Amino acid sequence: MHANRIFPALALLAATVACGKPDTRPGTISGDAYIVTEGGEEVSLASLPVALLPDTPQLDSALAAVCPRAANAATGVDSARQAEAWQKRNQLLAARARQRATTDAGAHFRVAGVAPGAYRVWADTSYGGARWTWLAPVTVKPAGTAKVALSNANPDDNPFRCKD
Repeated sequence: MHANRIFPALALLAATVACGKPDTRPGTISGDAYIVTEGGEEVSLASLPVALLPDTPQLDSALAAVCPRAANAATGVDSARQAEAWQKRNQLLAARARQRATTDAGAHFRVAGVAPGAYRVWADTSYGGARWTWLAPVTVKPAGTAKVALSNANPDDNPFRCKD
């Protein structure tokens, strides 16, 4: 009886593949969030909100539009403009977020039920007086698990996509 239920499902999967239909089975993204201090201490980023955004060319263009600009080149960007730019960036990214997770006590996160495609994993935090932000690229394959680490190795060094 059990085999009678399995074989029709396998036949359906084989027919779908044979017909050339794309495999749209959802996948999973799993990862860790940590930074290593200059002293070599690994700091786990527990309770860090993480969001998944579709990776589109428009994303970088939208970020560039909120790049903080200096009132004049000699004085640089003042703190009010900088704060406003971060607020606009957060609103822009939050509006594009498709799925969310939070790192657990061990700084691990998991996002299940993700449609195959290209994404960026977004997270922001502060530690030791420094702001840390990530927009880590990740590709989810049908029924696969993509892994990503948010760490010193891959921070978003140009969070506003500012152009000189």
